[in-house]
Amino acid sequence: MIEDNKPESLLEPEAATTRRVERPKRDSARTKAAGGTWQAEKSLATRTQILDATLQCLVELGYTQTTTEKIALKAGVSRGAMTHHFKSRADVFKAAAEYITDLRAVEYEDACRRIKLPPGNLATFESMLDTLVMLQKYYYARASFIALQELQRGARTDKVLAKVMLPLEKALDEKKNASMLKRFPFWADYPQTGEVLRDLFFHSLKGVAVNPTPYMQGDRLHRLHQLLASVAMMEFEKAYEAAHGAKVPPQPEPEKKERKPRKAANA
Repeated sequence: MIEDNKPESLLEPEAATTRRVERPKRDSARTKAAGGTWQAEKSLATRTQILDATLQCLVELGYTQTTTEKIALKAGVSRGAMTHHFKSRADVFKAAAEYITDLRAVEYEDACRRIKLPPGNLATFESMLDTLVMLQKYYYARASFIALQELQRGARTDKVLAKVMLPLEKALDEKKNASMLKRFPFWADYPQTGEVLRDLFFHSLKGVAVNPTPYMQGDRLHRLHQLLASVAMMEFEKAYEAAHGAKVPPQPEPEKKERKPRKAANA
């Protein structure tokens, strides 16, 4: 996490190059209890397998090079099985867009849970900095992030995909806002400030994640996070003073855990 205002690591080399897909586990018992059958469960598993393969193809090949044939090969299913579930490339991308944006919402909530709650339940510089670090490491260093970027690029010229993406991206933004308010309810008192700071954080961190150059990590990335946290804290202080007619009260210092002395290595 964060120690002395400096993270242990930021976008380690393997995190920038190896992006894992972590999706919610399906409850097969619940599926059958709701009236499903083993055949329906098998069909759902195959469909999910295809959507996972689509995500991986988007990451590895990009939007323009991802075809139904390559998706079927990656998924390990026959072309007949592929056609049974998705009649066209547009169909599979529509389903993949829904699948990936749902996954992004789950991953965002997971990142929010990793952010330490500030003492006094008010924003602090440390909580702003922790937010940036957790989002960079646990939200933007994901395979689903790259896959979503590829879909957004495709939607720029594909009008059919653009119509699919617009409501999904709006819904994702609303889900992210809800997750942040659930974790930090005090932001509900400053909706406009919270929105502009989310935009500042999201677009800044997105820029780093889209182009993970070797130099943008470690101390250099930490300094960027510190600058963003400082700007965010100034905006929060202005919003608080406008709402309450007083400056943000001093917050208690976060408790620091004592380090256990390391044992000397045996000679």
